[in-house]
Amino acid sequence: MTLVLVRHGQTPANRLGALDTIRPGLPLTPKGQEQARALANRWEREIAAPPSAIALSGLTRTKMTAAPLAQRYGLTPLIRPGVREIRSGDIEMNRGIVSGEHYVEPIARWCRGELDVRMPGGETGREVLARAYPVILEVMEHARRVDPREGVGVVVAHGALLRLLASSLAHNISAEVVIRHFMENTKTVVLQWPVDRVFSHPDDLLGSLTALTWNDAPVEAWD
Repeated sequence: MTLVLVRHGQTPANRLGALDTIRPGLPLTPKGQEQARALANRWEREIAAPPSAIALSGLTRTKMTAAPLAQRYGLTPLIRPGVREIRSGDIEMNRGIVSGEHYVEPIARWCRGELDVRMPGGETGREVLARAYPVILEVMEHARRVDPREGVGVVVAHGALLRLLASSLAHNISAEVVIRHFMENTKTVVLQWPVDRVFSHPDDLLGSLTALTWNDAPVEAWD
């Protein structure tokens, strides 16, 4: 089985470098809408087999990104707030390098395993995984029901969250890779899901998957 993590398309906040992390969030720009259509068109050619199930955060940008893909394959996405973006707390909608660094710094520490560090005015890494991992298990269970060996689960979510998910789920993606190499809009992470393993608790997911790609390129291409 396969799990694919997808970052949403471009938004005005992305273009301005602003931290937009609360509900409902800004819509996609025209460029972001084109990215979403291109994602659906290139899916089987560049990413994975047809999706069996799709989950998304429910923020406007993930709904708009997933819509062409869901329509193409006749799926109704699961709306799950558990995979919403990591909230930026005290610096919400701030812009500039300093604000970006304040946001990324605790996330980088989470990716290195310091999950009890708290985002100022926000969550700890452990709290983020506690809400996101159950969604991963749910979408993969839906995919398993479609095809117990070749099912494809898709999660359309957000850049910072996907950094943490990829580095914590995959044993072969380092924290340094996800910190140094930004995940671009509508790019993906493809992970192999162990079909013969039963996950009795969300925490069992830690380091249990093998990543094939990061940001649409083979894992081994990133140094």
